[in-house]
This record gives sequence, C-alpha cells and structure tokens, in this order.
Amino acid sequence: MPQEFSILIVEDDEDARSNMTDILALDGYQIKTAAHCMPAIELVESQHFDAVIVDWRLPDGNGADLIPVFKRKLPDTPVVVVTGVREFDTAVTALRIGAYDFLTKPINPDALRSLLSRLVERKKHLQEIELAQNRMMANERLAAVGQMVAGLAHESRNAFQRSHACLAELSLDLQAMPDSLKLVQKVQKALDDVNCLLEEVRQYSAPIILERRDCNLISLVQESWQQIEDAGSISKGATVAIEADRTIPDTIFADPRKLIQVFRNLLENAIFENKGNEPIAVDCKLVRPKRRLSDAVVAVSISDNGSGVGERYRDEIFAPFFTTKTKGTGLGLAICKRIVDAHDGELSVSDSQSGGAMFSVILPVIQKK
Repeated sequence: MPQEFSILIVEDDEDARSNMTDILALDGYQIKTAAHCMPAIELVESQHFDAVIVDWRLPDGNGADLIPVFKRKLPDTPVVVVTGVREFDTAVTALRIGAYDFLTKPINPDALRSLLSRLVERKKHLQEIELAQNRMMANERLAAVGQMVAGLAHESRNAFQRSHACLAELSLDLQAMPDSLKLVQKVQKALDDVNCLLEEVRQYSAPIILERRDCNLISLVQESWQQIEDAGSISKGATVAIEADRTIPDTIFADPRKLIQVFRNLLENAIFENKGNEPIAVDCKLVRPKRRLSDAVVAVSISDNGSGVGERYRDEIFAPFFTTKTKGTGLGLAICKRIVDAHDGELSVSDSQSGGAMFSVILPVIQKK
C-alpha cells in the first residue's frame, strides 16, 4: 500500500528534507517536497496528499500558520510536525491546533517508518469504514426499493392474470382473423415483459442472504452450462472450454446457488456475443490477492470473441438498468455484482485475448467457520 500513499514534506533544511525523502522513497511512498510555506500551500490546493510532514520553523512562517490551512484544504489528512528535540512546548501546541503527531530532529529513520506505517494502517481502516458505510446506505436504499416493488408486483399480479385471461378468451374469437390474433399475442408478450421486469427489480433490490457451504468451483461452472443447455438457451454450435489451475482448492466456502446464477448470466452473455464456432473460454486459477480480499484468492474468467466492452462503458456496465442490448432489463450484471460483493469478491470486465470481453469473478477462499 505505500505505493498508493502520497506524502508532502515541507522542510527548509535541504539535508533533512533529502534524508526523509530518501528513506520514504526507498519504502515505495509517493513523495512531494516544498522548502517554504507558499509552495506547500500551492501543492495542497492542487492535489491530494495522504499525509503531510511539516517543519515547525520555516523561513516564511511556521507550523501554526500552515496546520490550519492544511486542515481546511485536506481535512482528513494527518499532519505530522517536526520539532527540535527540546521543543516540547512546541509539540504540545502543534497537537492542540490539529497536528496528528510529531517527530523530533534529528529524524530517526525507524521512528519515521513506524509513524508512516501507522498512517498507512489508518488510511486502510478509514477506507474499510467508508466502504461499510456505503454498503449499509446502499442496502437501506435497496430495501426501500424492494418494499415498494414487492407491493407493486403484488398489486399488479391480479391485473396481469385478468388481462391474460381476457386476452386468451379474445384469442379464441380471433382464430379466423390472423392479423388481429398477432396483435393480441404481442400484447400478451408485452405483459409478460413487464411482469419479468418487476420480478428482476424485486430480485435486485431484495437483501442477499448467503447460504454458504463447501462447493467445488469447477462443478459450479459446469452445472451453470448444463442449466443453459437444459433450458435450450445455447445457440447451435456453441461450446465451452474450461481450464483449471491445478493449485485451485477442491472446495470454497460460498453460496453455490447464487454463484451458479452469476456464472450462468455471464455464460449467457458470452454466448450472445460470441462469433463463429469458437468455444467460450472459462479459466479458473489462483491469482495475486487484491485489496479487501483474503490472502487466498481464486478467479474465474469467462471470455468471448465478440465486440468487447468499450472503455466508456466499463464504469457503467454493472449499474442497474444499463444495457447496450436491444432487449433485456439491464439488471443481470447488476445482480451478479451484488452477489459477488456479498461474497467479499470483485467482478470486473476487461479485453479478452481474442478482442472480445472477459468478465472476471474474483473470490476469497475462506475457511468454513
């Protein structure tokens, strides 16, 4: 994480500034420096920093002048003050006006590293808290939408049934009028589409409650393909090629029914986009862990050779009701993402080797509790 952590060092002493820069740059931190107050203020006005280290005494001001400016421009950024070894009163004053901590000169490399390590952990914890808060707010909004849609679906069900019954009777009277009969069938299809949309919105907004158990990842992908075959959703000649890394664990602790729903949706999308007789490529392997995930991580990548997903759509493709198809509700991928998120995983899209789209489901391999 140091590579993602940016620091501003405000120090007029060239040797001290170079010393801190060398130590922290060696550890992989992103460093910017300033020797005076005004250049430092200009830097915080133009970009974000995860931490600021400022010498209390500068040629054109001091920490008492800069700390309020930093706290106003970067309210969540901790400010560390550098003071003389005998300036205890100065350190207390700095803490009172908003400094996070202080270091004494000459700078001890171990003390500097230890302090920055704590700040990195602090940033990580704040990000986790923010993520949890965002999820909670999103779940509250979805719960409200779910209640509304459930009520709407319940009230609409009787209307749909009456409409279908009337249309069925009307169809009997129109057997000799094929053009009129086709119009009735189109109305019936439209009613079915509206009912399907209500059901998908209800499903998307409903709370996701996982029923985890030990399950084999490869078997889930195979069962997903089998369900598509049984439903007759596979176009003529469509095949799948599944490759699995030998190091993948025999089981993962997850909700198999919901993961099958994810894989089935991604496979159906790949079938729709795939061209020619090339098989849908499914690659299962262990990957390097990403932020927020556990140490052991597996990835299932599903690739097609279609037209791919343009860069401008990649931030929107998992949003509800977004679709580039002429048919569909635009909720399939949004539901998939909610399911993967509920597993503390990640769902992403990139280019496949053949120029099409590759959807990757990354899941932590957690132990059964």
